[in-house]
Amino acid sequence: MLDIAATTPYFRFKRGKLTLLLETCAKDKISAVKQMLVHALLAQGDDDAFADVSVDTIRLYVQQQEQFCQLENSSKVSQCPVADGETIYFVLQRDNGTWEAPHAADYDADAQDMEIV
Repeated sequence: MLDIAATTPYFRFKRGKLTLLLETCAKDKISAVKQMLVHALLAQGDDDAFADVSVDTIRLYVQQQEQFCQLENSSKVSQCPVADGETIYFVLQRDNGTWEAPHAADYDADAQDMEIV
């Protein structure tokens, strides 16, 4: 694992079949990283699929062994259990106030969606 406190880490942000690569700074707070992700999602131009997305309607998770750990808005990237190039899963809040489960497409299994529990 690299010491990301001394680097400008890149992360892969995944949800379903969508993967975005974003550059961050070790001193960035997770809330700022989420804002960068919102801008990247809005730039997708995917039929307004992300038109209502905001920092408050996104949660970020990293996989640690067999479970997911949520990244807190007030934490700095350098304080989080992440390494340069790591995958961060993002989930959205549904209209009814509940949250999606982290999930990503498994392209090694005939490109079918895979639920990660």
